[in-house]
Amino acid sequence: MKKFLVIGLFVFAAIIGYAGSIEKYARIISREAADYHALLKRGGSTQSPLAVKAEAMQRFKANVVYPVIYSQKERMNGTLKDWEDIPVTGQLTVPASCFGPVPDTLSAYFKVAASDKYLYILAVSHDKKLRFKAGAPFNSDSFEVFIDPFFARNLRSDDSIIQTFITLDKDGNTPRLLGKLVPEVKPVKVSDGLGFEIAIPLKNDYFKISVFDGLMIGFNICYNNNDAGRGREQKIGWSGIDTEDGSWRNPAVFGALKFVRADKQPVQPVTEGPAILANRLKRQGGETLKDYSVLAKSRPNPERAYGFQSGGLRGGKSFYDMVKDWKAGAVRLQLQQLGPRPTWKPENFPVFLDRLEKAVKQARDAGLKVIPVAFEVPFELKGRNRWECPELEAAYTHYWVEIVKRLQPYKDAIWGYDLVNEPLERSQLPYAPLQWRKLAVKLVRAIRKVDPDAWIVYEAGPGGDWRGFEDLKPLPDDKIIYSLHFYEPGAFTHQGIAATQLQDPNLIAKAQKQIGIRYPGVVSGVYWNRARFEEVLKPVRDFQKKYNVPIYVGEFSVIAWAPPECGAQYLKDVTDIFDKYGWSWTYHGYREYYGWRLDVEEGVFRPSGVLKYKADTKRGAVIKAAFKRHAK
Repeated sequence: MKKFLVIGLFVFAAIIGYAGSIEKYARIISREAADYHALLKRGGSTQSPLAVKAEAMQRFKANVVYPVIYSQKERMNGTLKDWEDIPVTGQLTVPASCFGPVPDTLSAYFKVAASDKYLYILAVSHDKKLRFKAGAPFNSDSFEVFIDPFFARNLRSDDSIIQTFITLDKDGNTPRLLGKLVPEVKPVKVSDGLGFEIAIPLKNDYFKISVFDGLMIGFNICYNNNDAGRGREQKIGWSGIDTEDGSWRNPAVFGALKFVRADKQPVQPVTEGPAILANRLKRQGGETLKDYSVLAKSRPNPERAYGFQSGGLRGGKSFYDMVKDWKAGAVRLQLQQLGPRPTWKPENFPVFLDRLEKAVKQARDAGLKVIPVAFEVPFELKGRNRWECPELEAAYTHYWVEIVKRLQPYKDAIWGYDLVNEPLERSQLPYAPLQWRKLAVKLVRAIRKVDPDAWIVYEAGPGGDWRGFEDLKPLPDDKIIYSLHFYEPGAFTHQGIAATQLQDPNLIAKAQKQIGIRYPGVVSGVYWNRARFEEVLKPVRDFQKKYNVPIYVGEFSVIAWAPPECGAQYLKDVTDIFDKYGWSWTYHGYREYYGWRLDVEEGVFRPSGVLKYKADTKRGAVIKAAFKRHAK
C-alpha cells in the first residue's frame, strides 16, 4: 500500500462566487483521511451501524465526502430509473476560477454505487448547447473522472491516479473515452444535456479494491463546457477543495468516496495492479549509457547559462538590449516566432532557415549563447495524436537536421538544441509520453551525424513538469542537458491570465476581483514557500546528483499583476534554489506578452493585458541581480 501523506491543508479563503470555503472542506477531508488510515492500521472487520440509506445520509458531506452504497444491482442499462435507489446526489457546483463564469443554464450532478465487481457512476449535465470536437476531449462538452485508489492525497499525481475523459465523438452519438483506464460507458438519454453510466472495474491493471464498510478512495468529477464550439469555456467540479482546475496534477485537492456496506467484511487495504510496476519499468527502460562515469567529464560551454526566453526579436535589437540592460548571457529562441508560419511547410522552410541564421548571428554578435527550441509540431496533425502519427520521427528528424546543418558556421554560438517544448500526451499523464524518449534518442543520433559535439536539451516532461525525472535514466549520449520548466503554483504565477487571453468581459470582471493571490502563502489549499519548492524539486536534484549531469530550467516566471513584493520574493526564492544546485535558467520572457515582462508596471491588472512600460520593477531587480552575480 502507498504511504499515506498527511498534508496540512489550509485556505485561500476569498473565493468569489463560490459558497463555502476551502478551509472547511480541507479540514473535513484531512480528518476523514486520518481516521481512514487509522482504520487500515487497526484492521479487523467492519459493517454499517445503521440501515445503508440512513448511514449514507449521515456520512454525506456536500462537495467533500460522498457515501457509496454497496449493492449487487446491475446498472448499465442507459436509464435514470436504475438509480432511483441511490438517495444521495452529488452536485458539481464548484467553478474553476481560471475559466469563464458559469451560465445559469449550466449544471451537473452525479451518483455513485458499488458492487463486488464495479464502481458505478451516473454523470448527468443540464446543458442546452452541446458541442463535440476532435482533438483534446476537454474542448468538448465532457466529464472528467479522477480517482486516487489509495487515498494517499499526495501533492503530485503518480501511476496510481486515474483520470478519464468521457464525451461523444463529433457525431454526438458514439462515446469517446480518453485515459489509461478505460471504463465501460453507456449513454443515458437526457432531454437537455449529456448523460452517461460509467462502470469502472474494481480489480483492474492499476488497483485491486475489495469493498468493506468505511473504505475510502480519493475522487473528483468535473464537467467541461463548450457552448460556442471553439473550445472549453467553463469548468465545474464537485470537490470543494479544487477551485482552480488542479485535480489533473494534484490529488490532494480531491474529495473522497466513503463506502457503506451492511454485511460484515474484512478491512483490506487497496493493492497495486501490475500496470503500475509495468509503467515504471517502461519509463526506466530504453537505451542508455553503459558507463555513467563519462557524464561527469562532459559540460556545455559555458557550463551554466543564464538569460531569457524570447521570440520578440525586434530586428535583433532585443539581443543587444538583453546584454546591455540586463547582463544576460543566453537566449532560448522560440523558432516558430521567426516565421513564416508554419515554419516547416516546404514553401516556408527555406525562408525560416534564412531568418534563423540571421537571428543566431545577431545573438552571437551581441554576446549571447543561443538555445533554439521547437514549439511547433513540424507536420500536419489534422486532429490526430502527435505521438501516434507515422510521420513523427521523419518530420522531426528533417526539421532538426536541416536546422543543425544551417547553423554549423555558428556552432560556437549554440549552447544547446532544445528538441521539443513541453512534450505532453494527456492520456499518459502524470508522466511524459513513452514515445518521447524513443524519439529523442533517434533525433540525437540524427544530429550527431551533422554535429558530433553539439549539446542537446532533453525536457523530461510531461509538458513543462519534471515528473519524468523520477524514473529517468540518462539518454545514450554524454552531451545532453536535462530540462524542466517551473511555474509552481500555477494559481499564483498565472493568476488572471486567462481573462486577458480570452477577452471575456465576465471573466475579466471576475479576474479583477480574484487577483491578489500572495506568496509565500496558501495557494490551492497548500502552503507554498521556498522549502516547498525544494521539496517538490527533489526528483530533479536526485537525478542530477546520481548521474552528475547539467540541469536547465528553460522557463519560469510570475505574472506582472501579482502583488509586487510577492512576485519579487517568488523569483528570488526560485533563482536562489536554481543557483544553489548549479542549474542553468532562462526567464520567460523578454519583450513578449506583457504579463510576463519585467519592464512593465506591477500589481496592476488591465483588462486588455497591455501594461505601461516601467524601467525599474521589483521583479526586474531580482533578475538583474541574479544576472549580475553570473556575469563574467
